[in-house]
Amino acid sequence: DSDAGGKGQASKKNGGVLDYDDEELKSVISMLAGLSNSKGSALKTADYVEELTNHRLAKNFDQKTSLYISMEALCGNEMDAKALQDKSKYFDKVNNSLKLSGPDVLWALGAYLDMNPGTKKFFAQLLKVVYDEEWAEEKTILEFYNDEEGEGTPAFVNAQQAAAPFLKWLAEAEEDDDDDDDDDDYDDDADDYDTSGNKVL
Repeated sequence: DSDAGGKGQASKKNGGVLDYDDEELKSVISMLAGLSNSKGSALKTADYVEELTNHRLAKNFDQKTSLYISMEALCGNEMDAKALQDKSKYFDKVNNSLKLSGPDVLWALGAYLDMNPGTKKFFAQLLKVVYDEEWAEEKTILEFYNDEEGEGTPAFVNAQQAAAPFLKWLAEAEEDDDDDDDDDDYDDDADDYDTSGNKVL
């Protein structure tokens, strides 16, 4: 009977805390998505976080999983940079209310990629939004991926590969920071790199 619940069932060994891939979380995502769709832009950030918190207490999942759930609920299963940016006020509220750290945000992004591998093509631009919104600092992002401090987190290898163009730009921007404070031109520079992070003419 141990296989009946799939990998999600096994995840509950840690004090009954649900993992991001647990089947039970699908109903939470569905209900929060329904709330967002029905209210649209009229949905207040505080009301969303209150609803999210109620589900978290009822189902017993942790704070960073709350952020992953919000990505699914607010942006659907094909989240790109525009979708994440458009809902940024809700993610701001979630991050601040739950006191999420930069590594927590990167963990949640990895969990989203693990459950929605088709979004790998958007990953570098999603990281750019995370950086621009100051949900994770430059140093945190580089250490998480380049120094592999995020090793063992969801979809880490895929995330590391997909992030390559942005990581290359970010590392170069850090090197140039002493000479030039203008580090907001990734959107233009990104066109100069292919999906493997190689510069193209």
